[in-house]
Amino acid sequence: MIDFSHIKYGVLVAMVAILFGGVMGLSFGCCEDSIKDTFKASAKEALSGVYQGDQAKADKVIKKSWVYMKRAHLHSQTMGVISIAFSLLVAWLNFPARAQLGVSLLSGFGSLGYGVFWLVSGFLAPGMGSTGAAKESIALIAQASGGAFFVAGVTLFGLIVYKMFVKPAMK
Repeated sequence: MIDFSHIKYGVLVAMVAILFGGVMGLSFGCCEDSIKDTFKASAKEALSGVYQGDQAKADKVIKKSWVYMKRAHLHSQTMGVISIAFSLLVAWLNFPARAQLGVSLLSGFGSLGYGVFWLVSGFLAPGMGSTGAAKESIALIAQASGGAFFVAGVTLFGLIVYKMFVKPAMK
């Protein structure tokens, strides 16, 4: 039986990430044109200044922004599921409470934050004239969330290696 007391908040955040990604996917079905119209309106406002009147360049950024929406959807859902797997594994193997809490929260916030990073980048890019500039302007979100998720994974890996190879159970 798994004790959820130390992983419940991380699992909750991971579920929010999965739901966030799911809502994004649903919005693609109902509102794709509206989302793309938002990109076009933002690029149109910046056409003369940022794009120097080059509509082809604006169209390229708009197209890439839509790719970022799909990345937000996929990263949120995938990383959310992985976060729940991390959380359940660290609890099932009965690692120390602080390790359970840390792995669960770090991976949960990492999964949600990374999806949000791609979403915000996608909406910022058309007005900034570049997806690179959009990503750079909020790079801290990607670095913090990606880093948190990575640290959770490496911590879990280290704990499992320790338990299996360094300190095997007594017979």
